[in-house]
Amino acid sequence: MSAAFCRVKIISGIVPPRRTLTRAGAGAGFTLLEIVLALTIFGLLTLMAYSAFDVGHRAVLKGERAADINQRMRIAADIISRQLHSAIFYFAKDDEDSSPYFLGTAEGMSFVTAAPQSHNGQGLAVVTYRVVDGELVIEERISFSRDNLWESRDNFEVQRSVLFSGFSALHFEYLQHEEEADAWQPTWDGREHEGMPAAVRITVEGLEFFNFSPWVQSIPLMTVAGGSGTDEAQEPPDEEEDDAAGTTEFGDKPNTGFRNKANERDAE
Repeated sequence: MSAAFCRVKIISGIVPPRRTLTRAGAGAGFTLLEIVLALTIFGLLTLMAYSAFDVGHRAVLKGERAADINQRMRIAADIISRQLHSAIFYFAKDDEDSSPYFLGTAEGMSFVTAAPQSHNGQGLAVVTYRVVDGELVIEERISFSRDNLWESRDNFEVQRSVLFSGFSALHFEYLQHEEEADAWQPTWDGREHEGMPAAVRITVEGLEFFNFSPWVQSIPLMTVAGGSGTDEAQEPPDEEEDDAAGTTEFGDKPNTGFRNKANERDAE
């Protein structure tokens, strides 16, 4: 019957109504333009949030790096200060003359200290500081005698480590005992000055922690400042006495490299 009814409608020219979307049905979705705008706004907000996070993360890393460099610099300064404070007025033989061993340049210095980093900080050691490829290197030599101190360090076995890095320039200066305007010298040789400097000044440049301003520290040598390193308190050892005591080579018996007059009076 339904088929006959359909034929009747077609024959009579009656067409079934077509289903169309109403306004209510059209408002249930989003147009392409709305979706594009929403994605664009979301992307901008995400980019702003990531930029803020990235800036904060970089600031944290920069602060940690600067703090690490500052900490390493302070540790290096503490080691240098301790070893310079404990520098020994050690007489070394050069040809036929004996002079206190201290050799300093703008890029490094070498001296005998009673506060070595190795051997649990006991005994004496020849310590050398030098700047190599933007790093401050420390070298220590335990086995030595006053006959070979002035020889090249390349001929001996040394313990070497990097003490500090992260700077653009580092140089040393040495203070004369005379109070003059140009008392700070770029080099020091114990054979020429016949003594040790009164102090050593260290200048470090290019540290980010200090806004790249120069960091300067002056370190006095306590052996000289206390009078125990002057000519009145010490004098070169007598070679015959050294040979008789068997203290020529460091390691057999502690060889201080100088003769203490107080000990001589006690022995008498």
